Amino acid sequence: MPKFFFLTLGCPKNMVDSEVMAGCLIERGYEPVLDLEGYVDYAIVNTCGFITPAKEESIDKILELAEYKQQGKIGKMVVSGCLVQRYVKDLKKEIPEIDYFVSLDDIEKVVDIIENKSNAEFKMPQYIYSEKSPRILSNSVYEYVKISEGCNHGCSFCAIPGIRGNLRSRSVDSIVNEVNNLVDYGYNEIILISQDSTMYGTDLGMKDGLAQLIESLNEIEGDFWIRVMYLFPGEITDRLLNVMAQSEKVCNYIDIPLQHASKRILKSMKRPGSGEDYLKLIEKIRKAFSNDVFIRTALIVGYPGETEEEFAEIKNFVKEAQFNHLGVFAYSHEEDTPAFSLEDNVSEDTKIKRMNEIMEIQKEISYNINKQFVGREFEVVVEGYYEETEYLLKARHRGQAPDIDGVTLINEGFADVGDFKKVSIEMAMHYDILGKIL
Repeated sequence: MPKFFFLTLGCPKNMVDSEVMAGCLIERGYEPVLDLEGYVDYAIVNTCGFITPAKEESIDKILELAEYKQQGKIGKMVVSGCLVQRYVKDLKKEIPEIDYFVSLDDIEKVVDIIENKSNAEFKMPQYIYSEKSPRILSNSVYEYVKISEGCNHGCSFCAIPGIRGNLRSRSVDSIVNEVNNLVDYGYNEIILISQDSTMYGTDLGMKDGLAQLIESLNEIEGDFWIRVMYLFPGEITDRLLNVMAQSEKVCNYIDIPLQHASKRILKSMKRPGSGEDYLKLIEKIRKAFSNDVFIRTALIVGYPGETEEEFAEIKNFVKEAQFNHLGVFAYSHEEDTPAFSLEDNVSEDTKIKRMNEIMEIQKEISYNINKQFVGREFEVVVEGYYEETEYLLKARHRGQAPDIDGVTLINEGFADVGDFKKVSIEMAMHYDILGKIL
């Protein structure tokens, strides 16, 4: 039985692709291994190619595995994912140790590519998996469900439409069937993901498709959470907010990457609105959830031409918006994007300085918000022991998404992985909170 080792880089959307590829391999008799301590027949890297740091990490991992191959610990190397889709010609030329390339259209053909000793044809992708696709689930508490693939927005800084193609949505029935299966398997949290979840179903002729999907998912029996990620600010309708706020299974959590607050910069980014518009939207979101909502955003600093005054706009915006969670990224000047024609005239040092300034502001905001939770009770889902000490359990409440937000630590009481528990909060930290099981 041939053995394979899988390494996944990048976002949860990439993780879903990896789980499908692994499912296809296992279905055809291949055996997975968790490390490279012994010989493996195939080492597979599912890469990220979104921005420069992600590309560099992907290249480093490929070269690391190439050394293992030269040492005789790996039989064949297989590379897939966004980096491959974007730079397959360069990779073929520069890293001859790679044996096979898998395109985004050929996720479920990985075994055929390996066994036929052939490579995929690279074109604009049309593929999206379904509930019938083989898939090996890699987490025991939550699982990601990709509701659509690709994107129709042309944000000037983003290479994704050129890598993953235009929007293509799965049917409501397909998604409902998959979620039903996951709930039957015992998953307590279903996380809906895509490039832009608010556009779900528009290619199928649906109006307010995401709201319709949520209504259907909320009817599934069982005790589980639904978390929705990646909402585009220009597409959030009143109906969507009302459905999310009123659906008992949907987390009171809004993930809305806003990217900037300057109207001029946003226009150059080919994104709608302004900081003022976004503050009004945030107010509307909080009103829809009766102020019981957790809001996450992402911002980009150092976009071409960003002035000190425009950076000050972001800082003031963050202070006024009072986000629960926030991520900041330094602008990455990417070829094959509209913004590549602009001069990348903000230095890397300045980008990092601005990124750190925003995070210092958010650190205090997060701490002050968390202090207000002391004395409150939250329902949490338990994920196991905290990585830093076995004396604490790690859990998350509805306002905490896995991997990107803070966690709820538990210092008193017992629970198994996957349990829902009530926790009384006793201490606030900058990003995490701590309490005891009731």
